[in-house]
Amino acid sequence: MSRMRLEWIAIASLTACGATPTADTSAGRPATASPAAPVAASEPAIAEPTAPPVAAAVPAAPPPLPTAAEAGECPATDDRAYGILVSPQRPAVGQPMRVLAATLAGEEALALRVDGGAVPSDMRFWTGAPAAALATVTPDKPGELVIVAGRGGVGKACLKVKVRERAGRDAPPPASTAVWPSQRAWDSGEEALYSAWVRALFHAEPGVDLAYTALDQVTRDPARNILHDAYAWGEDAAPQQGGLHMRPDCADTPYFLRAYYSWKRALPFGFRGCSRGGPGKPPRCGEATSNLAVPGGSGPQPGQLGAVQHFMRRTLAWGVHTGNGRVALGDERSDLYPVRLDRRSLRPGTVYADPYGHILVLVELFAGEGGRPGVLYAVDGQPDGSITRKRFWEGNFLWNPDPLLGGSGFKNFRPIAIRDGAATPLSDAEIAAHADYGDLSQEQGSLTAPAFYDRMEAIVSPGTRDPVLALEEAVAALFEQARVRVTSVGNGDAFFKQSPGATIAMPEGFAVFETTGSWESYSTPARDLRLLIAVDVVRGFADKVRRQPAVFAAEQDLEGVVRRLEEARDKLLADPKFRFEYVRSDGSKWPLGLGELVTRARALEVAYNPNDCPEYRWGAPAGSEEAKTCSRRAPNEQQAKMERYREWFSARKRPARGT
Repeated sequence: MSRMRLEWIAIASLTACGATPTADTSAGRPATASPAAPVAASEPAIAEPTAPPVAAAVPAAPPPLPTAAEAGECPATDDRAYGILVSPQRPAVGQPMRVLAATLAGEEALALRVDGGAVPSDMRFWTGAPAAALATVTPDKPGELVIVAGRGGVGKACLKVKVRERAGRDAPPPASTAVWPSQRAWDSGEEALYSAWVRALFHAEPGVDLAYTALDQVTRDPARNILHDAYAWGEDAAPQQGGLHMRPDCADTPYFLRAYYSWKRALPFGFRGCSRGGPGKPPRCGEATSNLAVPGGSGPQPGQLGAVQHFMRRTLAWGVHTGNGRVALGDERSDLYPVRLDRRSLRPGTVYADPYGHILVLVELFAGEGGRPGVLYAVDGQPDGSITRKRFWEGNFLWNPDPLLGGSGFKNFRPIAIRDGAATPLSDAEIAAHADYGDLSQEQGSLTAPAFYDRMEAIVSPGTRDPVLALEEAVAALFEQARVRVTSVGNGDAFFKQSPGATIAMPEGFAVFETTGSWESYSTPARDLRLLIAVDVVRGFADKVRRQPAVFAAEQDLEGVVRRLEEARDKLLADPKFRFEYVRSDGSKWPLGLGELVTRARALEVAYNPNDCPEYRWGAPAGSEEAKTCSRRAPNEQQAKMERYREWFSARKRPARGT
């Protein structure tokens, strides 16, 4: 899995402007964990190709890295499909400056050149959606730098940047009439830059656990955040030092990312106040609130920074919820619009709203190699503000096209234009006809669950796939979910160790999935439902192969392939590398294998209550050595409730609101 990649990332150490980097295809990986991290001058260039056909004996060589000359000259008029940004916005002599160019116009590499005397200390290239180039430049004299992005010797976009004599900390301007001004407009190039920024923010190699306690922990990292301290106000310092405080939950996360980027780039941003919907009724939304509104208050810092602090923590965090993501697909009074299922539309920053109220944000797509399937990653927020990375598959991305549940699926932010001084979201017709967008589609609403997942797998892993390797990836995904659950169950047990004798109240009906307070923080009904679905996917992987034998090269011997899959599944579930440990009530660790976990599926249907001990929540058999240390059970009336609600979990179907 460590070799899988959708886009090849190249790191080129350049000794002079226009030098031609070379690719070392045997290296296989960048040496640094973050695409934004600087690279030592002695490090060779690394390029990673997309996966060759399964039958190929030798991987195809990647295309050569683009040279500075291929960026071309400044065009007379910039192509709106190409974007360039620099950070900080007012660079100075001796101060490292990040230069990012990106486009959604084709997946081939994008060339980048910086003229004016400064030599990039490193260059990185991504193909895919978006194609992007990132450089670090340290100006050595005041004056003007000219940045050009292009392909094949044809310049597509140009940016001229003034370099000041010395760096300094600037003061935020006043914010009397707007939270922040809108000085730029959204277009295809800006969307590409936003997408490339999100990808850099959450990049990690496949299989690596990526988790943060809060979004502001990520934005504080200059190696990840290309826009770190772009205003030079100290805006990305720790919250206790005056920086932004950002602790979004799942519904807030896509909005916080979009708002943060919009603020740093002086772009329009807005959101609507929406209902949560009801039984058989999708959410409906009202009027929009935008960055052009008069600030409703201030945070700890003065001026615009204080206005943004208040806007993020109060106006935005209190103004959006999961209903914003589930507005019906054809309802134009919405913040998000449904997109067609293709690689351009499903890019970093794209939002996934599941039918039951969970929200994720796509961050990176890796291609499969050597017959292994590709991996599409997303991040989601949790009620405690933490951010974790998850892969796309049935166990994480629930699907139900029933319109009575609302409009679920993949969506992008509705572009906002400034018209007559007001921030105005584009209509569906405008998006569909807009040269910069045109990706609006309601096709997702017509797909059954098998068709939806098959379609997505064809996008993530085009071509023929090895069924055994694909099964192994499904087992690995189940293992990831089990490990994440260890932390969740442990957090609940830690609460009771700090509050001995306490009892967390259990909500009624559907509210066990959607409530506030300690139950929301420590119970795991939604996570356990996803875990049970993941168990079913692994158990029934052969059904996927039977449904599409051509994809798995199983047409000639389908039943033979199915038998091999069943044997492989049993071996994988028993493999020691898929064992984990959880902490029992007495503090001792208990090992658990995936094979054991799968056999406990029935017990896991009623294992989400934090009032129960960890042993019970992991399905330890009654009277077993494992269960002996259990010291806490939920009250009898809560146990009775869980038995009544068991049918939701046994059917693997979350109930409708109002149930």
